[in-house]
Amino acid sequence: MMDRKQTAEILLTLSPAEVANLKEGINFFRNKTTGKEYILYKEKDHLKACKNLCKHQGGLFMKDIEDLDGRSVKCTKHNWKLDVSTMKYINPPGSFCQDELVIEMDENNGLSLVELNPPNPWDSDPRSPEELAFGEVQITYLTHACMDLKLGDKRMVFDPWLIGPAFARGWWLLHEPPSDWLERLCKADLIYISHMHSDHLSYPTLKQLSQRRPDIPIYVGDTERPVFWNLDQSGVGLTNINVVPFGVWQQVDKSLRFMILMDGVHPEMDTCIIVEYKGHKILNTVDCTRPNGGRLPEKVALMMSDFAGGASGFPMTFSGGKFTEEWKAQFIKAERRKLLNYKAQLVKDLQPRIYCPFAGYFVESHPSDK
Repeated sequence: MMDRKQTAEILLTLSPAEVANLKEGINFFRNKTTGKEYILYKEKDHLKACKNLCKHQGGLFMKDIEDLDGRSVKCTKHNWKLDVSTMKYINPPGSFCQDELVIEMDENNGLSLVELNPPNPWDSDPRSPEELAFGEVQITYLTHACMDLKLGDKRMVFDPWLIGPAFARGWWLLHEPPSDWLERLCKADLIYISHMHSDHLSYPTLKQLSQRRPDIPIYVGDTERPVFWNLDQSGVGLTNINVVPFGVWQQVDKSLRFMILMDGVHPEMDTCIIVEYKGHKILNTVDCTRPNGGRLPEKVALMMSDFAGGASGFPMTFSGGKFTEEWKAQFIKAERRKLLNYKAQLVKDLQPRIYCPFAGYFVESHPSDK
């Protein structure tokens, strides 16, 4: 049976004015065209959304007048209760979790509720974990977001930024890569590049690689903004770039396969990946803000994620008005705390056997800049 490509369907859209008028707590909405009902939960700057449909027998939820915190709704059929802030049913306890919808914001601050189908594509063709020999799987950190994975007799490399600066000399590698980095790349059976940002798609690195091995297989997701949109202008002679659909297993050999997934916040650009070797899953969420709309496999063998932001020029390139140095420092401090709290909660929810933070090892000035 062939795997089905993962698709995204827009279920509801809200105008910028409707988004601005969202109240704290629970908001009910109805798509007037389809007649379908939805719930949006707002807590300060954070939004969650789901279908207004009870998992028990498809009843409609209404406001729970017994809930003084304004977080739960009650089914009109059998009085089941859902805590919309956690998307967990509280009556009966621990029975179900509500499926979250992906929330996409546009450049005008309008909002779309999106449903991914299938939501858990990695469950297609499930495989039981096999026993591994000592050293059969080896994962080596090269630098920043670049990992070298040895999986049996295959080698896979993630996001090779190994020489030169990124972001117009704004970022430099914090850790010098191993001296044999080019040999490592040339020996790889395949390379995954998550997105077009220059700390992941490094043309200086790929130029050296292409001079030695132009036909190395490189895999990217089928994003709206192509990862290699600038390949012709770059002068890099890579000849084996493979754009693959989201949510479909790509078979490398009988033991190894991988699947690329979209980001829920930046689906036009960001991707993440699940690698599976002999039934053992490795999840790399890279820079995704909400990978696969928040639906991810639990209890994987290894999870990797970024832990630091900074690609945006905001607020450091702004001045005047409220943009004082003190305001910028406090804003950055708060953003870093939010990111770390989110990653910590993600690890707590997914319960990977091993968690590896990476993709944050850079400095914002080079000694020569002085």
